[in-house]
Amino acid sequence: MADKHAGPPPGLHLYTRDGFLGKMAVAIRPYEVYEYTSVTGPHAPHQVALDRVACADASDAAALPTVVATSRNGVTLSVSRRTQPTPFLFRNTEADEVHFVQEGTFRYVTDFGTLEAGPGDFVWLGRTITYDVHPTGDAGLRIIVETPEMLDLNPPAPFGMVNFGRDVKRPAVTPPAEDGPRELWLKSFDGITRFTTVHDPVATKVIVDGTPPAWSLNLAAIATLSYAHGGPPAQFLQTPSTDLMFYTLSSRPPEGRPPQHHNADYDELIFYVEGPGAYGAIHEPARLAWVPKGVTHWGPEEHVPEGYLAWLLESRGTMRLTEAGAAAAVLMETGSFGPQAS
Repeated sequence: MADKHAGPPPGLHLYTRDGFLGKMAVAIRPYEVYEYTSVTGPHAPHQVALDRVACADASDAAALPTVVATSRNGVTLSVSRRTQPTPFLFRNTEADEVHFVQEGTFRYVTDFGTLEAGPGDFVWLGRTITYDVHPTGDAGLRIIVETPEMLDLNPPAPFGMVNFGRDVKRPAVTPPAEDGPRELWLKSFDGITRFTTVHDPVATKVIVDGTPPAWSLNLAAIATLSYAHGGPPAQFLQTPSTDLMFYTLSSRPPEGRPPQHHNADYDELIFYVEGPGAYGAIHEPARLAWVPKGVTHWGPEEHVPEGYLAWLLESRGTMRLTEAGAAAAVLMETGSFGPQAS
């Protein structure tokens, strides 16, 4: 006899408000309702091969990351293939930034010290923090999220999901380089403004008070939240309005596929990082599965014995692919998140 807790009954359909935080309704339908045979228009699910995005900074050190998607609420999603150190200092006057390192190793030199980052690391840089980026390996791929709101590490319990003392790394103050003028780029809503400074703005002697507005945290160090008989993941990072919420969506118990889901308020962006296990039909690293809000989908089994690493970004603002993002995207079916059959 099958385990009654192994998964939802056929036709179970879950409708949620405010992502996984609000009210919900559940219906049992006579058949699955996530499948489609054709779609036209921009509000369609896509799989994006982020490692195939044509990144300008792969060959031009002075180029910025390539934007692959934007939201109605001012969020941008970019991809970087930087191979050389930035020849300028950078300061984002409009947004907090989260950089996810998919491949390679990097040194972030900030005005509060230096952060070393490698595969699987999230790097948070608060609004107007000054930094430059130095690749320290052969190949690199970073995914960058920018939001006009402040981002805060805010797991649902003060202990458990994130070990703040052990795993959240803050910048380390290092001896300043030789002083001299630097080129400083300030990014605002209408473009880049370039300054030439008299002294090095990131030279630091010591931090005497407060908490530096930058950190790194590895995805593998974030504990997955699970329930006895299935349930939603929990966010570890979010904006005050919950316009953006970040979750680990890595392999987790219990066994059983989640129900068909109709997310009324959030686009779901699932970033598959690495195996060896697969997430549904996704097994290649650096794949983004984008399900726009209101599109019914049936998430794959998450309890994969081989294990995998993935993370989920929920965006209240409706996302749209840019030309660069669409060039690396294909229509996606919504049962196992593979390419849609033509």
